[in-house]
Amino acid sequence: MRAELGAVLHMAELLIIKRDFDLLKKIAIQLKPELQMQLTPYTALFCYEVLDYLNKQGQQIELASTSRYSIKQIRQKAKFFDLSVNKLFQSVENIDELQNDYFINLMRYPELGAWNVHDNLGIVYDGQGNIISNSHYAFYVFQDEKTISKPRDTMSGQNIDGEEIRAFAYDMGRVIGSISSALSCISDFMISDVAPQNLVLFNQDFNTNRCISSGNEKYKTIRLFLLHVLSSIGFILYALKKVIIRETGLLVRLEYIAYHYALLRLDGLMKYCAGNPSVINDSKLTDMLNRIDFTNADSLRKTDVRNCMMHFGLIDSNGFPLISEEKIDLALPFCGLVESQFDMSYEDYKSKLEVQLTLLYKIIKDYLNFDLPLPADRE
Repeated sequence: MRAELGAVLHMAELLIIKRDFDLLKKIAIQLKPELQMQLTPYTALFCYEVLDYLNKQGQQIELASTSRYSIKQIRQKAKFFDLSVNKLFQSVENIDELQNDYFINLMRYPELGAWNVHDNLGIVYDGQGNIISNSHYAFYVFQDEKTISKPRDTMSGQNIDGEEIRAFAYDMGRVIGSISSALSCISDFMISDVAPQNLVLFNQDFNTNRCISSGNEKYKTIRLFLLHVLSSIGFILYALKKVIIRETGLLVRLEYIAYHYALLRLDGLMKYCAGNPSVINDSKLTDMLNRIDFTNADSLRKTDVRNCMMHFGLIDSNGFPLISEEKIDLALPFCGLVESQFDMSYEDYKSKLEVQLTLLYKIIKDYLNFDLPLPADRE
């Protein structure tokens, strides 16, 4: 690779990071509290990878943690349970129990919890019934994935601790400040922005324990897992996309991550169901999974692009540039990466990716079929 091209690619990497960072910082500050938890893994992922990138460039930014939660640990949650399917199920079940106990303890008379009269799951959605967050996810984000995935009698989970979350937010704030300082010499004339007032939210509470007959416990676990996937996709399509104006690349980064890992986990679920018909025997679930294309027939995913979306570099593992010399353009989102890797414009690629994400969202939502009262129902 010519030295001139290497220098331009390095400039492009820094510019992409700065653009994403500026928009993510605005989202993190202005997003409504009900949605902050859905954003937390992506913020942690971004901060961790930027620190790693800058340290490799010789900046050596090191920050001590004041919280029991580490940025490295929280960033993994952007991958939707980075575990085998059996451990994934165990994590979901353990988190459900933790959340259930938490809500029972909030009751004036906790012993009434044995009567199953309490709600233990909150779902956040917009005026069109699009699910964009849920309270179960909050319990997942602030768990150690290794300990929460152990069998029930040996698992070690944590209820949400306000002091610890504030300490984590403080750590994140210091990291963001360090990144701001490191990138202060980079700027664009056009900048991205957010308008959070465009988003109106509603809430509906449920109890996850009702209507569970013996032998059907796995259906609750699968529904909760699918709710996490649905919330993560809905958060990006129906919350972030709605509040972002003058987008410069971050939205496609998050859409790609959600699309890639949703398909990865759902493919694992499909194989589990096929291999365990005596445990999971639900024709509607099978039909739902069979409607999803796991083969990359749309050609929207590539390993090298996935690595860029997660780690920021524009050079592959063999040292070859991922942006062709004739297509590099610092005025474009991702500076020509999309044009080089997919032979289409950024806007065309974004449109195709959102079509597939929307289709995936609809398939899962139709299967879950939650009864959510819409604004007209509340009048």
